[in-house]
Amino acid sequence: MTNDERKQIVGRLLKEGRTLSQIQDYLRNEKNDSITYMELRMLLSEMPDAKLPEKAVPVVVLPPTSPAPAKPATPAGSAAAATPGGKLSISVDQMPAPGSMLSGYARFSSGAKAHWFLDEMGRLGLEPELGTGKPTEADMKEFSTELRRMLQQG
Repeated sequence: MTNDERKQIVGRLLKEGRTLSQIQDYLRNEKNDSITYMELRMLLSEMPDAKLPEKAVPVVVLPPTSPAPAKPATPAGSAAAATPGGKLSISVDQMPAPGSMLSGYARFSSGAKAHWFLDEMGRLGLEPELGTGKPTEADMKEFSTELRRMLQQG
C-alpha cells in the first residue's frame, strides 16, 4: 500500500474519531497493511490537516466558595443530582476511576457529556465524550457549583 493510499484511509478514520491504535488495527486487519506505530506517526506529520482526537485532560482547580443554600441530599455513589432547571446531571461512580479519589459522569445543559474525576490533590479533571462537543463556560460554572454542593453534603 502506498503512503498516498494510507493518507486517504487515515484521514477518513481520524474524521470518524478513531485513535492511532484503532487506525493501526484497521490497517492491519482490513487492509493487510502492518504499519508500525512510528510509521503511522511519521505519516501523520506529512498530513498537516490531520487532527488527532482530543485526549488531553484539562485540570481545573475549584476555588473555595461560601456555603450554598441547603437542598435535599443525594446519596453519593448511586443517584444523579440535577439542578433546578433539570438539564445538568452529575453521577458519582461507586468505585472511583484508577488514580482518582472520586469520579463520575456529567451531562451538561449544552448537550455535552463527560467523565469527571478528582485526583489525590483535589484537582478536577474532565474528559469530554467524543462526539458530544465540549462543555461551555456556563456549563463548567454550573457543573463546579453543583459538584461542590454535592460534595459538601456528603
